[in-house]
Amino acid sequence: MNTSNTFVAHSSIGSTNQTNKAIVIGSGFGGLAVALRLLSDGWNVELLERHGDLGGRARVFHLDGVAFDAGPTVITAPFLFEELFERFGERLEQHVTLLPVEPFYRMDYADGSHFDYKSDIDDTIAEIERLAPGTSGAYKDFLAATEKMYQRGFIDLAEQPFTKVTDMLKVLPDLVRLRADKSLYTFVSRFFDDERLRRAFSVPSLLVGGHPFHTSSLYGLIHALERRGGVWYPKGGTGALVTALADLFQRHGGTIHTGQEVTALRVGYGRVTGVEVNGDKHHETDIVVSNADPLHVYEKWLPMGHWGRLLNGFRRRMKQSMGLVVVYFLTNRCYKELNHHTIVFGDTFKEILDTIFDDHDVPEDLSLYLHRPSATDPEMAPTGGDAFYVLAPVPNLQGCQDWETLEPKLTQNILLTLQQRLMPDLFEQLGVTHTVSPRYFHEALSSPFGSAFSIAPTLTQSAGFRYHNRSPHYQNLYFVGAGTHPGAGVPGVVSSAGVVEKLVKEDYAFGPRTFTSPQGKTTAL
Repeated sequence: MNTSNTFVAHSSIGSTNQTNKAIVIGSGFGGLAVALRLLSDGWNVELLERHGDLGGRARVFHLDGVAFDAGPTVITAPFLFEELFERFGERLEQHVTLLPVEPFYRMDYADGSHFDYKSDIDDTIAEIERLAPGTSGAYKDFLAATEKMYQRGFIDLAEQPFTKVTDMLKVLPDLVRLRADKSLYTFVSRFFDDERLRRAFSVPSLLVGGHPFHTSSLYGLIHALERRGGVWYPKGGTGALVTALADLFQRHGGTIHTGQEVTALRVGYGRVTGVEVNGDKHHETDIVVSNADPLHVYEKWLPMGHWGRLLNGFRRRMKQSMGLVVVYFLTNRCYKELNHHTIVFGDTFKEILDTIFDDHDVPEDLSLYLHRPSATDPEMAPTGGDAFYVLAPVPNLQGCQDWETLEPKLTQNILLTLQQRLMPDLFEQLGVTHTVSPRYFHEALSSPFGSAFSIAPTLTQSAGFRYHNRSPHYQNLYFVGAGTHPGAGVPGVVSSAGVVEKLVKEDYAFGPRTFTSPQGKTTAL
């Protein structure tokens, strides 16, 4: 992939009306997906990225020449990416090799037991029976219930725009029937009495930034999504998928500018007219799609006026997802005994989460998520050694911790927990390390509170209660990403691009509209 500050390619697909210009801000999965969708619909699309590299939360870090996935570690809905390539007459598998992850996850418990959540349903049932004899029969009932949630919550609603109160009223009866008012943990507990299984099947809410005891049970659809689509790792890392999407965009006429720090959106007559970057350059446009957190956009880039500032105050009071401390590290030996994913549960569960989400404090009892990509793709580790990242949920910046002091202490505690639970010789084998905390999410990824997944996925912050995919203030300003509908996680942010595409098609069904100002100037709307 071209690594200069401006990426340009010329399209082999039909002509584009040059007045139909769209600017996409941010090259995360949501930004890349919406840029490709608009490009395939005939828009002239430019993508602006703040950093010198692409991917947003899915960027790639390097330590001693070894590549690390900075964020997402697997793909659970490959059909969403297949569709993007098919729009241009290409196939995903021509550019990216998806490798199956097996088991999906290993759950490691403080009592010394473990549970492997496997790709084969019968194997998973056998694991449940091994862990908690006599309880495996409930799994198929659990799976059937998550399938109903998947059909309504993902198939029917994931790419359905929610911009009006009536949009929510239409789906409320279904949400009531599915008992979406109950928490995911409560939902899982209907089927399993064993606390270890309850943790195993409710912990996925943390993968989208939600407290399992507060997150709507509707997010049980994640389990059905994994069952239907599988859990995959792109050969070469998730960064390889980012590169493939960017190359697809460029091959067919898209332009990518890196090193573009957006400083303001210019507005006039209730619309966005352009984007200012680096304090001095201006890009005119017909529409803007932002992959940046909507609250950041409203507070930092737009003149909101009195009522807009009041609304921003409400937005600031929305429940946020947790923060993360992520430690990337190399080891001098290969740990073949470890799986691709290991979730290390602490002694407690609800207590840890309450401390993080409600008290905004750092728990002494840590739970961890260990990612060892070389278990699936051996080329992701250095010769003779291994590469990992391990993350710990922590409070976001609302906790007001001194992260400069806390980062090295938590890094040591996290590695010590790994040594005690999984890797007895870790400190003898440990190589280079690199740690990021909520400060990174705030400073590098424009998360107002350093939250890893924007706003939390509670029922009152789902669908039409999340940030709207079309701004209520500026009708040609759209949003994709974790804070918007349908939510965080790779499938969610990629699906948000489909929502925006529908809205843009509705708004521009007859081509660009024009507006004549009192001064006689005509502009496209």
